[in-house]
Amino acid sequence: MKGQKAFQAASQKKRAAFFLNPFFSNPFLSLERFPTLLVMILLGSLLGSSCSGRYPKIHEVRYRIVILQGVNETVSQESLSLALDVTDEDGIEDLEAVAVVQDAEELYWKIRRDQWEWKPFGGGKWLVCSGLLSRPGRPFPRGGYRVMVTDMAGYRAEREFFIQDGPFNVTFPSIQRKDDMLVLNPGSGSTLLVLTSSTGTILGSFPLKRGENSLKPILASPTSRTQAKDFFLYSRLPEGEGPIWVKGPYEGSKFLFSR
Repeated sequence: MKGQKAFQAASQKKRAAFFLNPFFSNPFLSLERFPTLLVMILLGSLLGSSCSGRYPKIHEVRYRIVILQGVNETVSQESLSLALDVTDEDGIEDLEAVAVVQDAEELYWKIRRDQWEWKPFGGGKWLVCSGLLSRPGRPFPRGGYRVMVTDMAGYRAEREFFIQDGPFNVTFPSIQRKDDMLVLNPGSGSTLLVLTSSTGTILGSFPLKRGENSLKPILASPTSRTQAKDFFLYSRLPEGEGPIWVKGPYEGSKFLFSR
């Protein structure tokens, strides 16, 4: 396998909000940063009782492509996020690793339990893996992928999913500061400004229209005024299908606050 020579996981900085909680519906609601989970060190006695040899099961796989571009860059990069409806009769805490394989290009990713999170959906919890990055300027290979979930006893479940080929040629938005306004050139789709703190925590999200947008709603909250460091511009097609594209981060000191 070529593995991580061709692809790498997103850094903590780039991971901010690139997989969205409402992955299954409106991708502009309840944006959350992908956090680093605490590694749970289990005692030997607990391992012995939890690994009874019952296999995990993957019921469904969903994916989202996010196209990323820096403020002063022209080359874009794709980020892949997965949501897995997975269960284990020994409990979801028994799951240890997720592997993603693209056989045609001999690509391989391994996601550890401290690199995923659980998101509520449909009365259950889905395992969410965020921030796998393609090479700059190159998309993820389209076609079939295999995703494998392994538990602590070494038992494994496997399921296929397919990244559909599509016309993902998008125009990124751009923004300028003019007096007490942000002036938006919207690009291909609707645009949402996502405000983040120095740790990448989401402080708020604000829809923007073409042309002038007042800063007052964005900075109305004391938290936004005191903790805002950066913001990103999220865009999507009106029907909500296809990828999301993200421009940023923009510096809050340059665009949001009086100079």
